[in-house]
Amino acid sequence: MIKKLIKKVKYELRFNNTQYYTRISDKVLKGWYRSVLEKKINLLPPIHTVETNAQLTLSILANKKNFYESIAALYSFCFWNKDIYINYHEDGTLSEQEITILKKIFPGITIFRRKLQDATVVNYLLSKGYIKSAELRRNFILSLKLFDTIVEKKTPYLLLIDSDVLFFSQPKNIIDIVEKAILNGCYNKDVNSAYCFSDEIFNKYLDHPIIDKFNSGVFLHNLNKDCFEFIETVLKQELRLPASWHLEQTLFAMYATHKGGFEALPKCYDLARKERNLGNFIISEHYVHNTGYDIHKDFIYKLCPIYLKN
Repeated sequence: MIKKLIKKVKYELRFNNTQYYTRISDKVLKGWYRSVLEKKINLLPPIHTVETNAQLTLSILANKKNFYESIAALYSFCFWNKDIYINYHEDGTLSEQEITILKKIFPGITIFRRKLQDATVVNYLLSKGYIKSAELRRNFILSLKLFDTIVEKKTPYLLLIDSDVLFFSQPKNIIDIVEKAILNGCYNKDVNSAYCFSDEIFNKYLDHPIIDKFNSGVFLHNLNKDCFEFIETVLKQELRLPASWHLEQTLFAMYATHKGGFEALPKCYDLARKERNLGNFIISEHYVHNTGYDIHKDFIYKLCPIYLKN
């Protein structure tokens, strides 16, 4: 093992290995932009959402590493839409200082601490006989999106956003569905279908082809706890731990297909900067973490001036 590591280091440090220096440059720049993002966020005025009778629950799962990005994501949505409840699900890595920052910027926010939620949600799943779901919840961090956000939602509709999403204007498509209840929900359209099961497995549980290119980075739905029974049925036969990174997204796509009434958001709800790089108008951007620092630059230079001016 040591010989392999030494060989790897020697390879990386070759003067003609330009990829190494590009990666180092990107990491330095990303670190610098993150420090600027932190400073900008601490200058932002608090966002006051409604305390009662909100139309929508906005939920996010985040961690210490992407803490300030998660604030940017929430702020970018709440600036345009304050008729919401905010549910913040943390993965157990946030400190009390970071919890204080969240409460300062988003008065009225509900923060679900991982340690407490582990017992609450697992016990609920076990009480319903969902043994495999409880096993997944114990061992797979993204299962918090799958179970906790639904258990704790406060309105019929729940909007899930990842911490690498920004909104540049009011997401009217999403709000219209919530206000008019015209669909069961909508989702970010991916660049490809990133699922962890085969078509053969899908055919065992679905009567028609699974939704194409479903991405849960921006996912509005009106699902309730009754969807857990469907999930448990799939997990009993298909769960293998450690779980695939796309398992949560796959299960959401399967149930959305089973229930019906979901549609893809239009291209202006961009993913992976495809439309943005073409110069087309976008309402939101799902940047995909670890691919650069565009999310930091856009929030700092495009959105912060708007927020501070208002």
